[in-house]
Amino acid sequence: MSPSNLESGGMMERVSWPETWMTIASAIALRSYDPRLKVGAIVVSDDNTQMLSVGYNGNYKGGPHKHESSVPGDSGFIHAEVNALVKCDFNFHKKKHMYLTHSPCRACSKLIVNAEISRVIYDIEYRETSGLEILKSAGVEVFNLNQAILNASL
Repeated sequence: MSPSNLESGGMMERVSWPETWMTIASAIALRSYDPRLKVGAIVVSDDNTQMLSVGYNGNYKGGPHKHESSVPGDSGFIHAEVNALVKCDFNFHKKKHMYLTHSPCRACSKLIVNAEISRVIYDIEYRETSGLEILKSAGVEVFNLNQAILNASL
């Protein structure tokens, strides 16, 4: 909105929380040295007042910055979701939401369920989507980014 609209009493629209958090997850993904797929994950409080942890796909701390395999899905890198979950404080009493640049795989979805993440918002659907079904069947709320933005505006 232009400054003249503000001067005439117009309201400036703010970016929604889902857009804000996904922007951060996307920036975190840039830390990955995986040339094929850069994935970012963040865990936030359900009231949007705290960012609790971040993660991106990569190797173990101090490990080489290269794939173990060139086969897609078998790079040997630790997934962004796992890196975010291992850094998260599980004594935190509020519900937690996870924002992902890409929808989670089956194994990460199981970890997300066990970590009691109550909502997952993803931007890009990964080629294999059975992880989303695991989340939904376990009662985790799942939204793609566009759905989350619409829900935030209601």
